[in-house]
Amino acid sequence: MQEWDVVSVIAALAALFGFILAPIIKLTQAITRLTATMENLKQSVEELSTSNHAAHESIWQFARGQETRLSDHETRIRVMEDAR
Repeated sequence: MQEWDVVSVIAALAALFGFILAPIIKLTQAITRLTATMENLKQSVEELSTSNHAAHESIWQFARGQETRLSDHETRIRVMEDAR
């Protein structure tokens, strides 16, 4: 009888370790996948930020050129009005 008690205790401990280890392994895998996803997301955001900065710089450069053209246009209109 005692031998079966030992066997049942060992089986119970094995089952307990199985019930505890399975969720821990799944959790570890999920954390690993989330870490990889976050690193990819961080890289994507950095690339987007760089691209966004370049696009805004291009827009501002175009706007500065328009300011010069607008000033020149205003001067030509003033000259035509004074010639009347």
